[in-house]
Amino acid sequence: IVNISSIGAHVTFPNYAVYGATKAALTHLSASLRSELGPRDVRVTNIEPGLTATELGDHIDNPALAHAGQLGEFFDALGGLSAGDVADVVAYVASRPRHVNLRQIVVLPTRQAWAVPAGRPHTGPVGNCA
Repeated sequence: IVNISSIGAHVTFPNYAVYGATKAALTHLSASLRSELGPRDVRVTNIEPGLTATELGDHIDNPALAHAGQLGEFFDALGGLSAGDVADVVAYVASRPRHVNLRQIVVLPTRQAWAVPAGRPHTGPVGNCA
């Protein structure tokens, strides 16, 4: 089982509380499933991408946060991963030997590598971005 969560599960982003909460729930679900299914040789991996080009911006109803606003600024400052980049990570996870379980993988655009855990100050060029 490969779940796609987000670094938003661990890093807070102003105005994205609900998004972060849902990603944290998926991360926790992955951990729970791993402990339940591991004894039956079922691997469960949680992939947590950083800023990734998806349709998310098309579903944000606040223009200040969408592609024309904050999200667009994040992409301008940091670049972003493509769906193909994340798919490569999924393929890597699935290609590991059956006895190898990659618990969690965080994948970020290179310029987003400064993202820090919730509650810690950040020093990045733009506010914390997911």
